[in-house]
Amino acid sequence: MAITWKVVARQWDVDKQRAVLKPATSHPLQGVKDRGMVQTAYSREKKMKKSISQQFINDPLSAILDGPDPLSDLLSAPDPLSAQSGPAGSRKNLDASDDSALNASESRKNSWEQQKAFLLANFTTTATLTFTSSFLQPAETSVVKTQTSVPDRSKTQGMSGSERIRARLEQLDSLDDAGGGLLREVGGLTQSEFILRLTGLKMELTQAWNTDHRVKALKIAIQCVKLLSLSAPEHFYPMKFALVMDILDTLASLVYERLQQKSKKQVSTNGGSDYGLLEAQETARNWFYKVASIRELLPRLYLEASLLPCYSILSVQEGEEAMSRLTRMIRGIGDPLIAAYARMFLCRVGVEVAPRLTHYITENIEDFLLTLKQGLWPEGEADVNMGEDKDALALRVLSPPLEWMLQCLASRAPHHVLQTVFEYCGGEEGLGQNLLVAALLTTFPHNFISNNALPLTHLIAGCSYPGKSQHELVSSLGVCVNDAAPAPQQHLPLLNAVWKLVTRIPLTKDYLSTAGIWLEFTAKHFTAAEVNTLLGDVLKRVRSAHNQEQVPYPVLLKLISTALTNSPDPQSLFPMANFQGVLSVFQRDSVSAGDGVTWGVTEALLNNHPGAFTDPTLVQHLLTLCGALHDSINALTTDDERRQLSHLITTFIRQVDFGRDFEQQLDFYVNARASFSNLDTVLRALVQCVCRLAMATWSVMRSQHTGKTAAFVRACAAYCFITIPSLSMPSIRLKLYLLSGTVALLNGCLGQGDACMKAAIREVLEMAGSQDAETSSQLSESLRSSVSSLASTLIATPDPPDAAPPLYLLRGLTNAVRSYQWPKDTDLQAYLSLSLLNAISASAQDTLPYNIHSVEGNDALYGGDPMVQQEAEQLCTSLLQDILTHIQGLSGVNEKRVGPLAMNTLWSTVTWCDLSQVEMMNTAVFLWSLMLKHSSPQPVAQTKNWLSKRAQQLKDPFLEQLVKHVNLAR
Repeated sequence: MAITWKVVARQWDVDKQRAVLKPATSHPLQGVKDRGMVQTAYSREKKMKKSISQQFINDPLSAILDGPDPLSDLLSAPDPLSAQSGPAGSRKNLDASDDSALNASESRKNSWEQQKAFLLANFTTTATLTFTSSFLQPAETSVVKTQTSVPDRSKTQGMSGSERIRARLEQLDSLDDAGGGLLREVGGLTQSEFILRLTGLKMELTQAWNTDHRVKALKIAIQCVKLLSLSAPEHFYPMKFALVMDILDTLASLVYERLQQKSKKQVSTNGGSDYGLLEAQETARNWFYKVASIRELLPRLYLEASLLPCYSILSVQEGEEAMSRLTRMIRGIGDPLIAAYARMFLCRVGVEVAPRLTHYITENIEDFLLTLKQGLWPEGEADVNMGEDKDALALRVLSPPLEWMLQCLASRAPHHVLQTVFEYCGGEEGLGQNLLVAALLTTFPHNFISNNALPLTHLIAGCSYPGKSQHELVSSLGVCVNDAAPAPQQHLPLLNAVWKLVTRIPLTKDYLSTAGIWLEFTAKHFTAAEVNTLLGDVLKRVRSAHNQEQVPYPVLLKLISTALTNSPDPQSLFPMANFQGVLSVFQRDSVSAGDGVTWGVTEALLNNHPGAFTDPTLVQHLLTLCGALHDSINALTTDDERRQLSHLITTFIRQVDFGRDFEQQLDFYVNARASFSNLDTVLRALVQCVCRLAMATWSVMRSQHTGKTAAFVRACAAYCFITIPSLSMPSIRLKLYLLSGTVALLNGCLGQGDACMKAAIREVLEMAGSQDAETSSQLSESLRSSVSSLASTLIATPDPPDAAPPLYLLRGLTNAVRSYQWPKDTDLQAYLSLSLLNAISASAQDTLPYNIHSVEGNDALYGGDPMVQQEAEQLCTSLLQDILTHIQGLSGVNEKRVGPLAMNTLWSTVTWCDLSQVEMMNTAVFLWSLMLKHSSPQPVAQTKNWLSKRAQQLKDPFLEQLVKHVNLAR
């Protein structure tokens, strides 16, 4: 079909002839070991274990633990324990299942697990260790002691009751000679080898119990406890303690579970008596009798303490008495370190047996402090670990037992008991006072600490080395008072007393960390003036130490964040000289963003600042911090982190406002571009901000630029033109070129506007070829919108002076669309051609539909030159031919797409084309027939109504003829 597009002249509404293109108010761009290792070690010693286990198969002590016991003869006699805890009463104690008690027990268990993990992680050694046990391979050990054999139980047959009890006690003496054979010793073990052997013994204990060799299990536990009798090396003792306690917990759990199983047996007689509980009570007594027969103090003490929960089957009162008795027994241990951890274990088990009992804990604390006055290392010099002095070692190994005892006391003792323990601090001196004060600060309730904050400050001032350093104690006190504030009348005296101690801290890093904690207290309870005073002291200290030692910038940043986030009026801090002085310390290459503190400070400054940033000094500080965050970007930075960082920096950039000082504002944008070159989102925001700055200049000058302001807006246009190419996404570049070009034209920068429009046309092809980040449908929608906006802008854009032929920019855009190889399965080229067809037809009018303010359009430049209309008709004819060819190619392939495309083409033809030409009338009729065939009734009806109204408005006879044909068509 040979067709020629003939543009018909259209009269525009008078009010729209000189429409001003105004800037838009918004823009669319806006510590456990591997069990396999243990099993391997266990297999390596299998032969040795098998030979030793044979000694226990017919061990008479096994029968003592499991079979009928001579003490059963005493059941017929009145027993005070039975009288105190009859079947009904004990059964009630065993079956009680109060939820709060269960939760409290679970909480204590978790707390002990955390404490055990701390001991295992912080008390390691590189020294060689010695392991003593009868469960060792003879080839790698030396004999330490030959053990006595156990008398056969058959020899007790026929004896009287008293003789049988005496013989039984003689048999129990053999428990001290654990193993029934040779006690062997192996030396030169590493820490991992030592742990591996203890883990193997734990597995052997469990296996012995499961095979009913309970005596062997008890002997293994005794031997493990005996390892605690040697305190050297002292720095490893806490870990050894935690490992042995794990084995004791295993044995105690097995014993307790067995007693519970016995107590639940229902063996009834004619009288209805319950003998299950009586059997459990008798077994429990037997266990305590056996433990009591151990000659050595330490195994006897630890084993009875581990079995304290079994007193719930006998008598709660007797269990409480046992805790007091065990407390006094510990006084017989001469080594302060061994005694301290024995007290720790007793308190740990005691709080589970009697949660409300506290007097024994207080006694243990008193005894602990008393042993410190008698000397730390009675057996000579301590085993120093890697250059650690004795006092530091004593502080490290003795702190966990004292802190655990105080923690047990603080969670259940009344206030007067805590006050009594607090008064102990005044009677101590040296290491004892330091240890007690440090433990109180970390374990006692914060409200108790805050009520006694001023006396504690005086105690801290009197605490001397050895012990925790003064800044650690002051920091711990600060944490407590920040959590629970003291009385208001104590705020100022407390701050004055504490700050005297803070100023005497020698190291700058320790000083800043402590000052930051107390700065939080000051910000919460004082005004900005007091905060400024403290910041002045900090600034003086930092400046004096700058040349002597490296300034810990992360600590200083955290201090600033603390002041901002805790002050009730953070806005009042910004104008203060000391606050600005602290910020001036930072340099971009000295600030690290890896610790998150820089991010927190920047966010705090942005969130708490009132309104826009107008102070150039503060803006420069923020630019330094944001630059450090930008420099932290590397190959491992995730997309989400980039988005968050871009949002933070963009927020900062948009908050900077120097008012009418436009040149300073542009200088800031130039510096920001150099600082944030790796973030596309930030660069995009900068281009938008510079365009807004140019429009602000245009508004202030009322569109009448002087020589100075004209040069300034040209600089803004050059900034945008230089910045946009560094962006990675063509779609964003296209939109920003269009925005920048429009702003440049409105400000009279015709050369810069023309350059931006040409660059936008080039980006159309770049955008069409980039399908990595967008799907095909998204790309189509974005391209249609962008090309439509660009074509609409080019209507009002004047041709360059050297342009030939007319409509130079629109011809360039048309050639770009027609030359690209578009996908065959889309209608994108056809819709882009329709947009261009409408724009070119509008550009050929004698009066353009709209113009840019103060810019002469092509209608004024060409003055109705016929070359303009000829050029437009030539371009439109090519575009219409492309559209019709595409529509014909869709027939029989995808006819659903024909209807909408035919409708849009018909509307453009009727709007712009001269229907007096026979070929164009035939084209319109052809498009209407396609609509009827491939469109739904609604768009057909809408098109028919639109054609009728337009024919009435224009009084065009050819259009009326088309309407008649439409009405007759079915």
